[in-house]
Amino acid sequence: MTCAPQPDCSLASDATVADLARAGTVVLDSWHLADGASVAIDRHRGRFTRQVGEVFGITGQESRAAYDHALAHLPVEGSWFPGFVWTASGLRLLLRPFPVEHLRTTTALLLRGTPDARKRPDVKGFDHLSQLYAQQQALDAGYDDQVLVTGDGTLSEAVFATVVIARNGELVVPDGPRLDSVTLAVLREHGDRPVRTATVTASHLLAAPAVFTLSALHGVRLVERVNSTTYQPNPSLRDRLQSAVEGARRPVAELLPDGGRLPCASC
Repeated sequence: MTCAPQPDCSLASDATVADLARAGTVVLDSWHLADGASVAIDRHRGRFTRQVGEVFGITGQESRAAYDHALAHLPVEGSWFPGFVWTASGLRLLLRPFPVEHLRTTTALLLRGTPDARKRPDVKGFDHLSQLYAQQQALDAGYDDQVLVTGDGTLSEAVFATVVIARNGELVVPDGPRLDSVTLAVLREHGDRPVRTATVTASHLLAAPAVFTLSALHGVRLVERVNSTTYQPNPSLRDRLQSAVEGARRPVAELLPDGGRLPCASC
């Protein structure tokens, strides 16, 4: 049994991540929840608690306990995109439905060459407002996301996803400043292709035989185009990579004491 947040539960929030980011610094974690299960939640929890410690000075014990408490209030049926947002007031849980039909296996990326404006690309949520602005630029131009570029012109990642080039039987990830991707970590451990980091320029990206993005919501997506450059579809490779990611999906309750059971007045 899990508990639904009560109307006066301080954990639950009907705000958006943007609302909370406008009010002050935040650290964020979010991922796809399908019928009570998700991919590598232990890795997500570990990254989140480390970053909360770095930004807010909160002990790992405190942030982990808050994270687990929120996990126990998640639904066990349906498709969701929960958001765990640490603010100056503590943890807030944003429980957002995300219908399965909205999940996508392909994407299109904008590459403008404008230097990345983020201050802490290694901390999820820290630069959320500037990321929303960069994504909106892509959406306005007819793309789904934007590739971010370092000051010296090399690539780092997309606004809300890791960029991966598939070539010569391996996966190549740009070595620019980026978030420590949980989905990439799963592919390193469970995938059938070696993963390495390297300096990637715009010309490398545009000349690549296949490009993918990785995210905790959509998983592995096949990049169909970057600007006016289109790529030869490789759905079979995308499906193999996604299968490796799905192999790390586990019920959230497995992480919690007593199978995630809480007294329902525990908010």
